[in-house]
Amino acid sequence: MQSMRKRHSLYITYDGLLDPLGSSQILPYLKVIASREHHLHVLSFEKPERFALMASALQVELERTTISWTPLKFTRRCGMLGKVWDLVRMQLAACRIAARIHPSVIHARGHAPAPVTLLIRQFFRSRFLFDCRGLWVDERVDKGGWVLTNPWHRFLFISYKWIERILFVQADHIVVLTEAVIPEVLRLGVPHRKKLTVIPCCTDFDHFQLVSPQRRQTARSDCNIPEASLVLGYLGSVGGMYLPDRFLRFVEIASTRYPSIQALVLTPDEEKFSQLMNAHLSTSLHSHVHVRAANRDQVARWLPATDLIVAFAKPTYARISMSPTKLAEAWAMGIPSLCNHGVGDVAGLLQELDAGMLIDASSESDLSFAADCLLNLLDKGGQRLRTAARVRLDLAVATSKYLNIYDQLRY
Repeated sequence: MQSMRKRHSLYITYDGLLDPLGSSQILPYLKVIASREHHLHVLSFEKPERFALMASALQVELERTTISWTPLKFTRRCGMLGKVWDLVRMQLAACRIAARIHPSVIHARGHAPAPVTLLIRQFFRSRFLFDCRGLWVDERVDKGGWVLTNPWHRFLFISYKWIERILFVQADHIVVLTEAVIPEVLRLGVPHRKKLTVIPCCTDFDHFQLVSPQRRQTARSDCNIPEASLVLGYLGSVGGMYLPDRFLRFVEIASTRYPSIQALVLTPDEEKFSQLMNAHLSTSLHSHVHVRAANRDQVARWLPATDLIVAFAKPTYARISMSPTKLAEAWAMGIPSLCNHGVGDVAGLLQELDAGMLIDASSESDLSFAADCLLNLLDKGGQRLRTAARVRLDLAVATSKYLNIYDQLRY
């Protein structure tokens, strides 16, 4: 029985393997971990529309690995009650799986499945790996999901902060995304530094390859962008925490220096971004902004159209734990970036890799200065940037750290 337990692990995530995040930040790691495991069982929650379109293809793909998959339907309706229902189903499904495979390691991705793990491991003497991903409780406040003047939201905030402390104390090992958050998680209850491993959001450098002139030309043609343009890129979701309005303001300021400037926006929130353009961008510049929805493969195909990635995020308390995947993807392709202060380890990485510029995105003078420096910023890209970033942000670096953690926990 002991040797069998060493060869089984259970991975629980409330994110879907079929989500864009699943294809970039979950599946690549799982495949490498599974190569060391006799059996890796994944429990995830999938959006119904994506499951209907893509589940069969993923099942075929997983059959070529040692990964088993239990997908549950993500509940969109009923607000908080829907989330409670999902957590109940998660607990029941995880217990059934654990009873069958007797996992030596239970790997919980994020705060939602972590309390479930605490209960299961008592029965199976499993080791608990808490993949923290960020200060989730505080992120709920940042994003406006919880308003602390609301008594119910205040109760949830206090309750989950209490649960968070228990998770930090009880976990056998904890993964965080940034060095910047370490002092905070130690203050919140992690008993000692050796329980922590920093694994930033990395990317597959074989998938996101160096931009060549031919690939740039093809990508611009696909996106209807004039070949000789200077192209600013926005990659990811639309929301207040990502400051899309400041991106649009930068486009407007930069257009006064470079009248032919263009912007490529790759986002799942096309309609929301179009609404933001109406509110924050001169009508005369709307034709200069190209908005497209893109999956992971399309990002790799179209991102080469850009000369510079603009990655702004609201510098709140919770952002010290943030590691933007978009930066790893851009730098892998040799595309430099314009970022703002107060986001995870971004400042240190920008300096170490000489990957771009750091500004105060709320400052008009900083945006104007960045626009003046655009051509100098572009010189920071290319093979040199890709080579430097690969040492820190290649998928192989992250998976090696995960495998070391699994080896430590199993023996």
